[in-house]
Amino acid sequence: MNLAFSVIAMEWFDKISEFMEGLPEWLQAHPRYGYLIVAGILLLWLVGIVCGWRWTYSRPGSWEGNFWLGTLGERSYRFWLGLIVAAATGCALLLFFVTG
Repeated sequence: MNLAFSVIAMEWFDKISEFMEGLPEWLQAHPRYGYLIVAGILLLWLVGIVCGWRWTYSRPGSWEGNFWLGTLGERSYRFWLGLIVAAATGCALLLFFVTG
């Protein structure tokens, strides 16, 4: 059973590897899907902000981010950052649908 799992895992890895190798050429042929990828990344960031994952809003090396976090407080900062990220996600989706 362990050998069968290893074979299946390697086949899956090879398919993922082939997909990733062909992705740059595919994106050059279909550039509008870059907006969809950006929207997906922003959506993941927004989910992290809503769920309170600290890595999504804490800025260890950024004095400006820490300034706003200290001034507004954690909850308000997350709200406003979430609003900005939601607007950016909406813009990316709008660009995806408009360029099609």
